[in-house]
Amino acid sequence: MSTWIDGGQIRRGFLYAVENLKDQKEILNHLNVFPVADRDTGVNMTRSMERASLSLSDSSDPSEILLKAYLCLLEYGRGNSGTILTLFFEGFSSSTPPGTLLSGRDLAYAFLEGAKTAYAAVSSPEPGTILSVASQSAQAGISILDLTDDAGLVFKRITDEAHAALLLTSYQNPILKKFQVIDSGAYGFCLILDGFLRSFAPDLPAQPYPVWSLPSQVQTTRAELPERYCTEFVLELYSDTIPPNFEQTIRSFGDYYLCVSSGQLCKVHIHTNHPEEVLQTAQLYGTLRSKKIDDMALNNKHI
Repeated sequence: MSTWIDGGQIRRGFLYAVENLKDQKEILNHLNVFPVADRDTGVNMTRSMERASLSLSDSSDPSEILLKAYLCLLEYGRGNSGTILTLFFEGFSSSTPPGTLLSGRDLAYAFLEGAKTAYAAVSSPEPGTILSVASQSAQAGISILDLTDDAGLVFKRITDEAHAALLLTSYQNPILKKFQVIDSGAYGFCLILDGFLRSFAPDLPAQPYPVWSLPSQVQTTRAELPERYCTEFVLELYSDTIPPNFEQTIRSFGDYYLCVSSGQLCKVHIHTNHPEEVLQTAQLYGTLRSKKIDDMALNNKHI
């Protein structure tokens, strides 16, 4: 166990997390039935974290490394799951105190802020998702501080609780319950935590992953999609902060809206039937740096 966490351990945690996601990528894709069965969670989480891992600075300060990862995710995080990871690392990085070492207390409260930031960004959080797992495991991290400030022990408690919460997702969410599966994004989040735990507590044996029961072919038809196109874009705003009416305007075009920003850089994810109108409207507020539109009725084929 590591009583304190340093910058090198944070960097290795990202690398181990990417290894785990790559190993389980196809399983994550097949478990992806919520909110839309477009079978891309494994791809999105893997590419998002891989891009972040390649961006990390060689600083000895964990807060600087995490900030770099967050800013990379802000621009390159993919899909609903990648955007939620971006929000988590926004809160996590902003609450990590500067310095060369993190205590268990530092880790627990930064993790809690990450979970809160992600949860607050979703207008109507549904049970049995990555948000549920992050919130429940964050509370577990805080609760163990009465017993220890050892960073390795604190993160092990967080990770153990995340796995326990993951098993509950199959019963908490009606769609997951219907197909008798766990939440794909929540499982990906646990894989990420396992990667960091491997770095923080290298003496612990690797946790074996269960053989999950995968659903039979689940196809999403156009009739089942109230909003057909998964639309994402990164905008360089004309102002230093998001204008007051920006989010309300963009949100009105669809559902599953998520927005994360840093200074003039703004990342938006939304499901909509009018992707081009969303992009045209967004450009009233800034310059478009990148965009991605997926037709979810065609199982995530790009248009």
